[in-house]
Amino acid sequence: KQWYQRRVAITAGVMGYDDEFVTDGMKHFDVIMLGVNMKGWHLTAFELLERLSHVYHMSEIWAFAGKKYKKVAKRVEVDSELCDCVRDIDSNGLSKYLQLTAFQIRYPGITSGNTTVTDAYLGGFLDYHISYGLEERPKNIVKSLMSFDFSGTDEELIEDVVNNLVDEAGFEAEEHDIYEEMKHSREHWEWCKEELKGLLTPQLVYDTALFMHCQLNVQKQF
Repeated sequence: KQWYQRRVAITAGVMGYDDEFVTDGMKHFDVIMLGVNMKGWHLTAFELLERLSHVYHMSEIWAFAGKKYKKVAKRVEVDSELCDCVRDIDSNGLSKYLQLTAFQIRYPGITSGNTTVTDAYLGGFLDYHISYGLEERPKNIVKSLMSFDFSGTDEELIEDVVNNLVDEAGFEAEEHDIYEEMKHSREHWEWCKEELKGLLTPQLVYDTALFMHCQLNVQKQF
């Protein structure tokens, strides 16, 4: 239970790839199959296809960011004011956004203001397949978010999140028929693929590369 309540890890965990596999594809697939149905994934709104594609999609982000990283490293000094700002995740709001995003992943629609969804969370359960635009940042709740206290368990905070962190992010809730999707798996994957591509924005890639550069090279200052 204590592990479950840790919404955001202090440091990134090791993926634990099996080095006996040669290709990245098999290494990723092994990780997926070992963990896809484990509680720790907590991809509440994701069905099997989304869970399978999640690891590969993250690998795409790292690959794109890796290319951009080389350019960023040449242009941005590690001891610059920009990097100082990037590393100060408490003041720049990143730590708060991570907490908020964790809630949005575990409880899709919790900040939507849609009472059909939020009332169900307050009751403890929701049987919906939900598409939620996590890439959209809730600009209207910056002040509330920065002053929000995320200490406490999910159960203790759900009501406060529902009432105080309503945002402008897109939200759709629909009953989910996995058997119907299986009949149209090609069409469903084409839709899912475009959604994944849409998340790989130049801004996301640059921000990821910049954060990696500022964080990973901080020791070079000393």
